[in-house]
Amino acid sequence: MEYNKFLDPKSDSLRAAFLVGTLKQDEFSHTEVLSGLLAENLKPYNVDSEIIRLVDFNIKPGVERDMGPGDDWPKLLDKILKADIIVFATPIWWGIQSSVIQRAIERMDELNDELLETGKSELANKIGGIVITGAEDGAQHVIGNLSNFMIWNGMTLPPACSLSYLGDFSKQTKDSLLEEFRNQKSTASMAKTMARNLVFFARLLKENNMPQDEGGVLQDIAPGAVGMRGDQ
Repeated sequence: MEYNKFLDPKSDSLRAAFLVGTLKQDEFSHTEVLSGLLAENLKPYNVDSEIIRLVDFNIKPGVERDMGPGDDWPKLLDKILKADIIVFATPIWWGIQSSVIQRAIERMDELNDELLETGKSELANKIGGIVITGAEDGAQHVIGNLSNFMIWNGMTLPPACSLSYLGDFSKQTKDSLLEEFRNQKSTASMAKTMARNLVFFARLLKENNMPQDEGGVLQDIAPGAVGMRGDQ
């Protein structure tokens, strides 16, 4: 492959934060295992990945950064904002992302308020990715939901930035499932391509930050629509 400076493993290291929305607490998570496959493919590019099982933390309901004593979200948000790559990883439950992932999205709502008020996003120039597992259809719908959240909060989504597997997970162990993912040509290929694209755009934007608006955009929000008006 032709040399590309943005993919050079000798470049400065990148951070990736995986927000895993499994509902399981006392057994291994299929979504976490598939996230591990992607992390494996990121590592050769000098990316340090942290896989965070959200269910292991006390994330209180709400839409603010800090919901008071005992709330673990502030320290998780700190990890998210320090990352260059943020991956939302979720199982499919009844055709949609897990309630744990939805809780994380709701807790990031204050970031959206800041964007609307100031015109600047703390998620700007960060790269988004999606990992999905499930025994039912609905991956495209979940990708659409998560993509909508990420792009309207300042993140950048590269091509082929999702990795999904829908199928039978019965009678699997953590190690055997990871090996199965590695040996499945389609899954392994998706992980490889996604990792490359995440890294390329993460380093591209670190060197070439996208411009942000000044002064807020609340006055430019179109009533009843998602998005902002253009210049009048």
